[in-house]
Amino acid sequence: MNNIVLQLQKNTTNSVLNNNNVIFDETISMLGNISYDNTTGIITISENGLYIVDWCVSTQSTSGSLSVIFKLISDKGDEFDSNSPTKTGTMGGIAALNVVDAPVSLSLVNTSNADVFFPNTVISKANLRIFHVDSATDNSRCFALDQFAHVLEQLVAIYPGASVSIFSNRLATITGPLGALYKAPDAGNIPLLILDPTGVPFAFSIDKIAILFFPNSVYDDSITYLSPPDPFPQNCETDLLKNIYNYVSVGDTISVTTGPTTSASGDVYINEYGIIVLADATSTIFIMTPHIFSINVSDTTDDLSKEKSNPVSIVNE
Repeated sequence: MNNIVLQLQKNTTNSVLNNNNVIFDETISMLGNISYDNTTGIITISENGLYIVDWCVSTQSTSGSLSVIFKLISDKGDEFDSNSPTKTGTMGGIAALNVVDAPVSLSLVNTSNADVFFPNTVISKANLRIFHVDSATDNSRCFALDQFAHVLEQLVAIYPGASVSIFSNRLATITGPLGALYKAPDAGNIPLLILDPTGVPFAFSIDKIAILFFPNSVYDDSITYLSPPDPFPQNCETDLLKNIYNYVSVGDTISVTTGPTTSASGDVYINEYGIIVLADATSTIFIMTPHIFSINVSDTTDDLSKEKSNPVSIVNE
């Protein structure tokens, strides 16, 4: 999701009538799918997501009320209060707004049951900021992991009990029969991968897996892959996924390293965001592109018929 930011400021001393919107006369910054009408004071958010809105208002007096109240109100029925027990001073408010049915219109409304007046002694009479909480939503998810989890669900169904070697850039290679996936009842999309190399099941965190090597399993063309959302979320290692996806083509003969001791080579049979598959007539290698340290394209062909001509190999020294 794109960055979405809005910052508004009121510099004029014009009063705000009861039940009227605060009119911010200066737009300090505005980025992304958000807009502001400085004639009505209405903000429009045009993209779903979680937003933080904060505001502050410096007041001088009211036309009769003993307190000052401003509410952030949306056209979807959301209301967030801020108030001050005195007519003179600065008050602020904050809201976490979850937009699930964009567009949403917002305004900061004087609900004091009186007109509110602003001081001449301060330049900024009111400020409001909105930003999309991208780091708490998109960045907590990683498309490469979603892709790997999607493929793993198919592998355990297609190759039950098949011999597989797990390579990581941290530990020694583990080889055993392909088991199952485990997800906690309240977990999302990302499972643990279960192998039984010694008669005792081991659970592996899939975010640490660099390569899966099936030495005796031919690639199954029924395997499907996720397409990245459009626009591609700019989160964990997005640029790396894009760079490798565009650097490598189906039919290339490549060699890759995923650490100081592990390397793999062969013909590219599948090239997807997050995963490269090398395959020949007897074995298959799944390489998780976020863990690739180096990649060399030794031969490029215009033949995209996916002929598995060069044998795949993997080394863990």
